[in-house]
Amino acid sequence: MSNEQKIIDKIMADAEREKNVILNRAQGEADATIRKANEQAAKELEQAAILAEAEAEKAVAKVISSAEMEAKKMILAQKQSCLEQTLELVKKKLHTQSAEEYEKTILSMLAKAEQGEEIIFSPKDRKALQKAVAEAGYTVSEETRDISGGFIVKKGDIEFNYSFEAMMAVEKEQIEQMIAEILFE
Repeated sequence: MSNEQKIIDKIMADAEREKNVILNRAQGEADATIRKANEQAAKELEQAAILAEAEAEKAVAKVISSAEMEAKKMILAQKQSCLEQTLELVKKKLHTQSAEEYEKTILSMLAKAEQGEEIIFSPKDRKALQKAVAEAGYTVSEETRDISGGFIVKKGDIEFNYSFEAMMAVEKEQIEQMIAEILFE
């Protein structure tokens, strides 16, 4: 081999070694970059998973809260319906009492009512109750009113309305409270 060839071979060998060193160094740097990128991606994936889980929990909590609110509204509507049905039953019971029970109810109400000069009834009640009310010491008016039950006490120009409708309207809140306590507690 000639000197020139040896020099060329040596240059080629040195170049090959240099190439391998550069490639090894580049491969190491590439591996380190890939490792860092993988670590960063894993961290970001973990953070994204945590955020996604938190968002999912918020969404679930919102759905649950909305469902609970809707359930409370439905329960409240049912309770209100029960109260209204019970009030209707009370009204019906007042109007479907036997004549004897009705008379007792009216006389009991009269005993607790404001005292006046005369008692005004509906035409039907005036006819049915006139004798019993008069015997109890009250003056039954010739005048009648369009009420479905109960009576009106007349004291001069002032009238006190003890009709079932008026009493239910005035006492509705208290009656509803009593019914609610019985039904829901």
